[in-house]
Amino acid sequence: MLPINILQDTVDPFTMLLPLLLCCMLPMLFRQPSQPQETSDSDSWYVTYGIQDAYDAVVKETDEWRERAALKKSRSMFSLFSRKKRASFIIDQAVPPRLYRVKDEEVGNISFELMEVEGGGTSIKSTYDSRGRALIQNFKAKMPVRIPASGPKNCPTCGKEMMPDFKACPYCGTKIR
Repeated sequence: MLPINILQDTVDPFTMLLPLLLCCMLPMLFRQPSQPQETSDSDSWYVTYGIQDAYDAVVKETDEWRERAALKKSRSMFSLFSRKKRASFIIDQAVPPRLYRVKDEEVGNISFELMEVEGGGTSIKSTYDSRGRALIQNFKAKMPVRIPASGPKNCPTCGKEMMPDFKACPYCGTKIR
């Protein structure tokens, strides 16, 4: 049997604690962040407005979101105690009348891309975090949404089927407006 002082000289205390430290620290090293992954959704629709009017409607709607969020924060009990008031729906990028993007710490990022459609109207594509879905759905419900006809149409004179982008009927020659 070895005396105790010989054991202490040959075994380093750090080596004895190393397995214990590894067992405790290993789960912390491989732990994933607790923040949920945000998914990005998008929605597209066609409105009868011209591109500038559609852009103005987008700006007006996001201004209303900003006002409602500010009103909600001012009514909050915690607003009395917070020193720093954060703005909601901050304009991240604006390129009139084609692009409008806002960001909010509760709802996430929302962007609107507008494209003018030949023959009138505007196509709006909105990309948003899943938390902004209700805002986009309500906004879309307020707008005069229309699905453009994309299939063949009939000539008003002879009734034969022709493509919608034809300026004249290929069968009878009638000019199409």
